[in-house]
Amino acid sequence: MEIDRKQIVNHISRLEGQLSSVKAELMLEKPDCEKASKTLQSASRSFAGLREQFVETFLTTHFIDKSKIKDRTMFESLIALIKS
Repeated sequence: MEIDRKQIVNHISRLEGQLSSVKAELMLEKPDCEKASKTLQSASRSFAGLREQFVETFLTTHFIDKSKIKDRTMFESLIALIKS
């Protein structure tokens, strides 16, 4: 969990940077709306990835013993379904 937690915290930091960038752009006298829009779209995808990473980490930390998984493909399918 320690490695996963560090990755999640790093992901949050990147997302905060993206949102700060959008905010800074919008505070300019003449903001570049296209740039802000693209950064916001990237932040949206980043947030979705963060949510997926968090759910997977939570499940594998608290509910699923990875060493006892018999069918790895089925496990990956389950994780994909839960994250969707």
